[in-house]
Amino acid sequence: MRDSWKSFLAKDTLVFGINGYSDASHAKFRDKYQFPFPLLVDKGKQVCRAYKTNGLLMVTRTVYLIGKDGTIRFAKRGMPSPSEVLTAAQ
Repeated sequence: MRDSWKSFLAKDTLVFGINGYSDASHAKFRDKYQFPFPLLVDKGKQVCRAYKTNGLLMVTRTVYLIGKDGTIRFAKRGMPSPSEVLTAAQ
């Protein structure tokens, strides 16, 4: 998503990363990979439970695209390509 950032901006699409790690861990990760979007901390993993991203041993990477009206327009586990996600951002 980082490398396609301009394409997301062109589609008026916001990107957020979220997981249950600490603020300090997020800052190091964001700085290392130079993400232009925020990484949010999910203390207590409430968001993970709400979006059903809990795996057997750990949270499973899942990408969601949520429309301005609040409906989920795209959902896929793993690492879908940015173009696959952007196709749903019509």
